[in-house]
Amino acid sequence: MRSLLEPLVLFLVLFLPSLMTSTGEIIVSFSNGQRLFRLFTYNLPALALIWFLLRNEQTARALARPSPRDLLICGFSLAALIVIASLLSALSSLLTPQSITLEPPDHAVGWLVLCLSCLGTGYLEESWFRLYLPLKLRNAGMVSGTASALSTLLFALCHRYEGFWGVLNAALAGAVLSFLLWKKRSFHGIALAHALYNTLGYL
Repeated sequence: MRSLLEPLVLFLVLFLPSLMTSTGEIIVSFSNGQRLFRLFTYNLPALALIWFLLRNEQTARALARPSPRDLLICGFSLAALIVIASLLSALSSLLTPQSITLEPPDHAVGWLVLCLSCLGTGYLEESWFRLYLPLKLRNAGMVSGTASALSTLLFALCHRYEGFWGVLNAALAGAVLSFLLWKKRSFHGIALAHALYNTLGYL
């Protein structure tokens, strides 16, 4: 249990606020200042901390080695995420529609900031939910499949502010990304796909 103390504390610090966010009608407005502030005070420091803690994990370092196939995995992952989201969106509109409004930037600088912000979020969430947490759970004696499933469940719950369909979308997307990471061994491929998927939401 002591080996699980570090990931538990980090989860509470990094992701508990998203679990506490209320659900309902969602309006995500865009602000250069807010995005940059979050990027430099949360995303990048949290990302640096996670990779500092992974510094002795040979598996994580091997998976994070850049490779030309990362672009192929990125394209495949992004297509899978778009298919999942499109199917769930169509299904939710028939059953229980939910109002989610994303307000995109209205100028080129804003789009640049948005892309950097989505890149930071994609890399942070993939580093934590697809690499750090499953590896820590495995080191604590948990079976690989169970570790990935638990990590995916926590990833989905962090999207509860998006309502039932958002949680389901995150669960399916997380399962696909986890599978691709461990099967194809391409961390950058799935992290870039995650970032591009988030950016496409604003388009």
